[in-house]
Amino acid sequence: MTSTAITKFLESYLTDMEGQPGFWRGIHDDVSLFVFSDDEHDRVRVMAPIGELTELDPEVLQVLLQANYDRALDAKYALRGREVWSVCVHPLATLAPDDFVGFLDQVVKLVKNTGTTYASTELVFLAGPEDEGGSTETGGSELQ
Repeated sequence: MTSTAITKFLESYLTDMEGQPGFWRGIHDDVSLFVFSDDEHDRVRVMAPIGELTELDPEVLQVLLQANYDRALDAKYALRGREVWSVCVHPLATLAPDDFVGFLDQVVKLVKNTGTTYASTELVFLAGPEDEGGSTETGGSELQ
């Protein structure tokens, strides 16, 4: 896939789309999405803001890291300072249109599932016996 192809695809996927080849932003299912691509470096990044950590609570960070391991598939949680983002990064050269749709949808779903299942898809890989209860409680710290 190329940045030009991504532009054409995003025109039908996003509302309120702005941008140009290499950087776009828009809305999908009430989630703000940012898409960056670089043909020369063979990368595309899809990201959506989730919120800001009111405090750097180790329990919240543990939930996000655990979700990256067993409940987030291609989309992952990422931190920028205290900002929490849903992010997916992939090589452009091997990116198929169907995969790109999946990446966009996973980034959106991870945003929407933060605070409940913390999952980007229906697929969950259980990490071990401690996961059998399926708890995603965070002990009171919240993302805003």
